[in-house]
Amino acid sequence: MIIQSTRIYIDEQFQPAQLVIENDTITKIQPYNTEPCDKDYQDMRIIPGLIEIHCHGFNGMDANHATYDGLKHWFRELPKEGVTGIFPSTSTCEEENILNGFKLISQIMQEEPEGTIPLGIHVEGPQISFNYKGAHNPYLIRKPDVEEIKRWQQVANNNIRLITIAPEMDKDHALIKYCKENNIHVSIGHSGAKYDECVKAHENGAESFTHTFNGMLGVHHREPGTAGAALSIDDMYAELICDGVHVHFALAKVLAKVKGKDRLLLVTDAVQIKGLKPGIYEMPGRWVQVFEDGCGRLKDGRLAGSSNKLINMVKNLVNECGIDEVTAINAATQNPCNFLEIKNKGYIKENFDADMVVIDDDYNVVQTYILGKAKL
Repeated sequence: MIIQSTRIYIDEQFQPAQLVIENDTITKIQPYNTEPCDKDYQDMRIIPGLIEIHCHGFNGMDANHATYDGLKHWFRELPKEGVTGIFPSTSTCEEENILNGFKLISQIMQEEPEGTIPLGIHVEGPQISFNYKGAHNPYLIRKPDVEEIKRWQQVANNNIRLITIAPEMDKDHALIKYCKENNIHVSIGHSGAKYDECVKAHENGAESFTHTFNGMLGVHHREPGTAGAALSIDDMYAELICDGVHVHFALAKVLAKVKGKDRLLLVTDAVQIKGLKPGIYEMPGRWVQVFEDGCGRLKDGRLAGSSNKLINMVKNLVNECGIDEVTAINAATQNPCNFLEIKNKGYIKENFDADMVVIDDDYNVVQTYILGKAKL
């Protein structure tokens, strides 16, 4: 199959090209109109497939209370949003529920993909701070435990690739060190860690910050805190929920400028309210009200996740924050792949997987290709 456009995102710029796709791979990139093609997208833009590394659920189901059919439905729907790879995220919950989620996600990872491909598992909690718990269940939070993660990883068939930890709760950073040695990437989140603690955690293996500014010690001019560390430590990645609700667009702009085109990670933190209409819902593990802004809140008003779409995070970063498209696109494509060492994805390159999204100038998804197959 051959597709082409006058604007394909190659080497961080839009340029005219043809993509030759054989089986699931981009085998050749050649000049526009080199030979007859199967689909000419003309001046529509083609970018790498979006990679969602922090999202919890969809349509009333989340990874903590997963069902096989619910997960499959979730993954089949995501190509409509341009998402080609996902890290389903668990959060603080009873262990039996979390382990069930691990088993089901790992099972689907072994199957032929029908939609968005699960690439690994993100564990967010319960190894976090009680004081910065956000919407996490306070009665289930506990200190990081290496033996617990060993057991969880065995159940998950070694598919846990990312974990959020409050480093001040991790004595001698034992779990952070273990994760670094065992191919589990560590993100600092739901944490009251002071700046120096974050620096030490980074030295011991922490590489990123979870939904920066949310659920962490804020910036003070004499104690930069966790958020200050996210801004200051140049070679650490930082997640951003760029919806204007979780983080004001003015501060989102600051973070994007500081992290630049190589270290910013756009995420949705979408939870089980995604796909649901505004209203009040009683769900397993939580009561939540969905508002017109697409965000969920608990009874006391605390934010409880969102129904965001990753392509809208890209759009907001450009249109609302005035950030260049290279930074915005990279933050949802190549940066998560570089951070989590995902091979052959995140770029439009020869010998890379044919995971791509066709978008119009208003960031509407026209078509999504996953392993060379059109999904819309």
